[in-house]
Amino acid sequence: MIRFFHKHFLTLLLFWCCSSVLCFAQGPAHNFGFLKIHDGGAIGFHDDLINDGISDDNKGLAGFYNNQNLTISGAFRPIFEDMEIVVSDNLFLQVGVGVTNNGNLVLGDIITPRNQLDVTLDFIATSFYIGETNSNKVDGYSSLANKQNFVFPVGQFSKLRPLEIFSEEMNPNSKSAYYFEDPNFPSTFTTSFNTDDRTDILTAVSTYEYWDLDSDVPSRVKLLWDSDSNVGNYVDEIDNLRIVGWHAQNAIWENLGGNGITGDFDSGELVSDLFVPNEYTIITFGNSLSRTNLSLDNMLLTPNSDGTNDFLHFDAISLSPKNNSLKIYNRWGRLVYSAEGYENNFAGISDNSLTIAPNSKLPEGVYFYILSLDDIDLTHQGYFAISY
Repeated sequence: MIRFFHKHFLTLLLFWCCSSVLCFAQGPAHNFGFLKIHDGGAIGFHDDLINDGISDDNKGLAGFYNNQNLTISGAFRPIFEDMEIVVSDNLFLQVGVGVTNNGNLVLGDIITPRNQLDVTLDFIATSFYIGETNSNKVDGYSSLANKQNFVFPVGQFSKLRPLEIFSEEMNPNSKSAYYFEDPNFPSTFTTSFNTDDRTDILTAVSTYEYWDLDSDVPSRVKLLWDSDSNVGNYVDEIDNLRIVGWHAQNAIWENLGGNGITGDFDSGELVSDLFVPNEYTIITFGNSLSRTNLSLDNMLLTPNSDGTNDFLHFDAISLSPKNNSLKIYNRWGRLVYSAEGYENNFAGISDNSLTIAPNSKLPEGVYFYILSLDDIDLTHQGYFAISY
């Protein structure tokens, strides 16, 4: 049977089996059996919810209302069609919660434990949310299920810092959180992310913030910065700002691109290149050597033995023919070729076994180079394209 002792609730339409018990007392509401809100039904929780029964086929509205904090806990994850949060001192999740239609973030953050990645606010299929602000967001991990594109309403403290994901195909599951802290000294990760360990294409990595994004599907992401990001402390020109990621296997920061940059040092946004998020433990902003710094003698390399642009040629080599060095990187910032005493003889063949099999033809695309001419104390950098 069902017993009601709590006097603060909205219209409640429930379906239960004979062994179900839902108790509303002066303390928490406790679901022991099978709780279901039908079409047009609504329930208001003015105290904590303990879900030790089944509640994953709900219609209608589940609202959480209090001028202090509330907690959702229990053995099983409740799934609501519509969920409304009006909780002055925040709604704490000790178990994951799913939303299949609308999450209405009216007042208060949804707090999840950052060291328990299975406890998230999950937006499922066609669900959405409204009302996100610096005071109404997910402070912890938000997740998605069966979505291709989504904006995670994440942040920390009094800061909303959403991450937008654009996946190549449907994402069965993905989660994200924002951390307003130095990646060199992370609060919940078991390893640090040394911002000095970075590919040569990067000159700096943010020590102010980072995001965690989990997904197996190749994706692009959009990140936003504001004045608290202190971009001007590590970026010389705003066009050099990039999204960077800590590669989990290589234990190094790599360039993930920076397309469509808009804004200034105080605020703006940019989009990454395509990458697999699970290959990178965290992502943030960094500074990259700019493709506009210096130009090449020939911007297009076509190593097809037709006598035109078959080799990467620098006229400036004659100014330091012996005391020079050349390094070439792919768009991820990984070294694919290096030479001391370069003789204008690079023809698109890799010599770095850590990135690609040595003596292998590099794929078509854009590459970054650094040419050092030691006799005249000059470093020359830029981009070129390989096309066959």
